[in-house]
Amino acid sequence: MAEAVAASASAISSAPAIPFKQDTPLGAAPLGGGAVAVLLLSLLVIVAVLFLRRRLPQAGGGSGGRLLRVLERQPLGPRAQLVVVEFEGQRLLLAHTEHGVAQVAAAAAPAAVAPEAP
Repeated sequence: MAEAVAASASAISSAPAIPFKQDTPLGAAPLGGGAVAVLLLSLLVIVAVLFLRRRLPQAGGGSGGRLLRVLERQPLGPRAQLVVVEFEGQRLLLAHTEHGVAQVAAAAAPAAVAPEAP
């Protein structure tokens, strides 16, 4: 029995080497194919996009030209919330649910108080 195992072991070890097989250990193989360069380039692109998003003005010309402002949100449940919206000098209280949006109340927006000069 031991002779059969030894014979099969010697037959396996004497088999021709596979031409594309690498005999280096898994941890010792360097990252090939420019993987590190691709990773660094990807990180550079992500940083550039984040930088440009902060520096360039948003579409719509900023908050000065906006007609609608959401002042506050109050969640009522997983799929319902109350929203206070300011539109053309009025404040609207809206109920937003999974079935739609309904106006609950409306009031005039308070007059803007100009800051006093020192």
